[in-house]
Amino acid sequence: MLFFTREQVLKIASAPGFVDISRMPTRRTVRVAEVLRKELAACMSKSLDLEGMLITISSVELPPDMRQAYIYVSTLNPELDQESALAILLRNRKEWQSSIGRRLGLKFTPQLIFRFDSAIERGDRVMEILTKLKIEEEKPE
Repeated sequence: MLFFTREQVLKIASAPGFVDISRMPTRRTVRVAEVLRKELAACMSKSLDLEGMLITISSVELPPDMRQAYIYVSTLNPELDQESALAILLRNRKEWQSSIGRRLGLKFTPQLIFRFDSAIERGDRVMEILTKLKIEEEKPE
């Protein structure tokens, strides 16, 4: 039987390539994040403030303590001002939190923190660069 001291465990845990298990999502946090995403999408679809804005929920991240929920949103409307959209989301946050809390029955309802997800814009930029490279490659010199 092997026994390790606290110092040995910390040394092993700080080694390069070691995966920090405390930061990894558990099955429960993944399930709660998915249910939270569905419930929040239902709340957002009923909101008159968001009508015509085309805001979608990209992902939901929950830390292990599930006290906060980081909601990453994106928009299909490029003319939409992100600051005004975030202001509308923050204005409705408390109402949505209480509605979701009543439906989910969790001990603590996570605080909703909205952030704009720029992954779509980055993906579009990468595709644009790849297309330019392909066109330049096809041109005979």
